[in-house]
Amino acid sequence: MGLANLSFEEMCVNDAINAKMLKELTAHARKVKLERFEHPGAVTLVTELWTPESGLVTAAFKLKRKPIQDYYQKDLKKMYEPANKRSS
Repeated sequence: MGLANLSFEEMCVNDAINAKMLKELTAHARKVKLERFEHPGAVTLVTELWTPESGLVTAAFKLKRKPIQDYYQKDLKKMYEPANKRSS
């Protein structure tokens, strides 16, 4: 993609990388025959490590859904707003 000169943080917010990641995930979902409603509709790459110390996972690295939802609420809202609202 010609973006090797970007830092990790810059890569996480790059629209082209996010679009490519969504395309790859959708292709994999089709390959493993997931139902259409199971395909991701949007992705957001994040720079934070999910560790027990961050409070986003347990000591066994199981997801803590409510803390994740609370922490990323702004990003989740942005991901699921209508596409025409995002572009304005």
